[in-house]
Amino acid sequence: MSAQADPGPERERQQQLREQYEATEHADHYAERRWTETGHARRTDSWERRTVAELLIPLGVHRRLLDLPCGHGRFGPQLEQYTEQLIQGDLAAAMLARRQVAETWAVQASLLEIPYVDDAVDLAFCFRVLHHFPEPELRARAIAELGRVSRRWVLTTYYDAQSFPVWRDRVRGRAR
Repeated sequence: MSAQADPGPERERQQQLREQYEATEHADHYAERRWTETGHARRTDSWERRTVAELLIPLGVHRRLLDLPCGHGRFGPQLEQYTEQLIQGDLAAAMLARRQVAETWAVQASLLEIPYVDDAVDLAFCFRVLHHFPEPELRARAIAELGRVSRRWVLTTYYDAQSFPVWRDRVRGRAR
């Protein structure tokens, strides 16, 4: 009897994320309601879009930009303004199917194994996913992979559950 190799926490986490975001109701929620259903969501979306614009404007227009994971493509129309070729990628096919800018290149890919050669893009854009990787090693690996495929810039976010706004909301009894 042969022993099977342990897929490790990254494979298990990838599978969990993929199953969650492949679920039709979850993908529909993200595409149709996630950023519009509450005042907080609308303010967060507006703030994030302004912040992205402020960061991208000084960098100018790029030949190739990778948005991974793109989800339903919330930033697609905005990112298109800063690149000649936008590549949108996501681990979940259900999310890719709901992209707002469907005529862009699409790739189903893991953030931990991006299927591009070194320096394939000028800018790698990675928003709202690193907090899904609780192990620091996985986050570091994801960032290294983004750095590997980008010849110039990596723009990413990390939501810290120990940040001041989270603690403030806990003290005030507000659910997040």
